[in-house]
Amino acid sequence: MGDKRKFFVKTVAFLALLALILVPVQRVMARKSLSGAWDMTNKVVGFYNEAEDQFEVMFFGPSHAYAAFSPLVIWEETGIKSYVFATQQQPLWATCTYIKEALKHQSPALIVVEVRMAWGEKEYYIEGNEGKDIGITYSYMDDLPLSWNKVELAMESAPDWENRLGTLFNFMMYHGRWDELGRSDLTFRRDQARDPYKGYVMLEPQGASQPRPAVEDIQGTAPLLEKNRYWLEEIIKLCREEGIELWLVKSPSNLEAEEKPLLNTVKSIAAQNGVPFHDFNEDYWDIGLDETMFYDAHHLDVTGAGKFSRYFASAMAAARPNLKTDPDDPVWAADLETYHEALEG
Repeated sequence: MGDKRKFFVKTVAFLALLALILVPVQRVMARKSLSGAWDMTNKVVGFYNEAEDQFEVMFFGPSHAYAAFSPLVIWEETGIKSYVFATQQQPLWATCTYIKEALKHQSPALIVVEVRMAWGEKEYYIEGNEGKDIGITYSYMDDLPLSWNKVELAMESAPDWENRLGTLFNFMMYHGRWDELGRSDLTFRRDQARDPYKGYVMLEPQGASQPRPAVEDIQGTAPLLEKNRYWLEEIIKLCREEGIELWLVKSPSNLEAEEKPLLNTVKSIAAQNGVPFHDFNEDYWDIGLDETMFYDAHHLDVTGAGKFSRYFASAMAAARPNLKTDPDDPVWAADLETYHEALEG
């Protein structure tokens, strides 16, 4: 018994020492997105540095969410504070985790989930993105702090232990980055990260016309991947258990014909569960959009996002007049000024 106890103590001590060595090394080696429109490290890590219990509304989902919802515009219109806690192609199992993480620090009255990934085609996104990126899974895993939520997400995000451990301890993924390291890798501090745009990604106008497919008359449904349906229902259950209103939405994105039956299925699931649902593609003309207000075929540019955010803010405030407002916050006023300066630049 004594030998077993000594072995156990030595093992724990070794693992603790290994963690003390690897954690700072991993933080240096990990890929970071700190500049440009897609400064996702600032947006995800920065959320944890925001004042607690200030966001009345929180947005979740994939790039369709962070390119469409501008919390500063919504605050300018209504005084309602919000944050977009979204990542690239964020699958619904990651969205559920991001909601859990958000609820550790915030007490929103309303959660808005952009539902594009309800018809994602894969059960795992661990592979590279067209051979050019590190994989969708790493884009939503890297910047989350280590917690039991992250462990559970790793279990759901990869089919084997090698990849699960790789998403949790990304030193295994990035140990070959020595030649790419820059000053920001050495100086970045998680406790100082902040995004003045509150998770919104400002996409510059491209000047090209993005045709809008005619899908209004498509009434049929199509089955979702079973994993997606399960996690959509888990999100609904989580919000119900937490006593938070959930609003499932589709932001304007020029839906393709093959997407509409899948979106109709999401609408049906929402109705079965008594959850509000809205496809804002149906409000295209009321919003004031035209085919030039898209960064690419399916993402709003800054002009389109501004129009949509104003329209959304008006609809949200009218339907939910009891949402808490804070229109005089000087920090938000300064961030709004930063946003307007960027628009003019």
